[in-house]
Amino acid sequence: QATIIIRNLALEPGNEEPIVDSGVLPPLIALLRSPFERLQEHSCVALRNLSVNADNKVYIVDEGALPPLIALLRSQDENIQEQACGTIWSLSVNADNRPRIVQEG
Repeated sequence: QATIIIRNLALEPGNEEPIVDSGVLPPLIALLRSPFERLQEHSCVALRNLSVNADNKVYIVDEGALPPLIALLRSQDENIQEQACGTIWSLSVNADNRPRIVQEG
């Protein structure tokens, strides 16, 4: 449920940076590797919502989100594939992240 709460709180403009500052990135990124598909999905969406903030785009990549996000592109669940793709796309808006995405994927 915490992932859903973070996902929803991140929709409110201005909440993205304080949420990331609270230390949520490592647990959210760890949940991308969860064996439970709904946790993977909610974590993807939470990260995408947090990545609306330009600084967070860099922090999310720096914290190691790319390898598990790219792995989720091969999920059997098409919704998870879409959410992972959307998150990676959002991260790619930052020019510094683009070469890192290519390198990882």
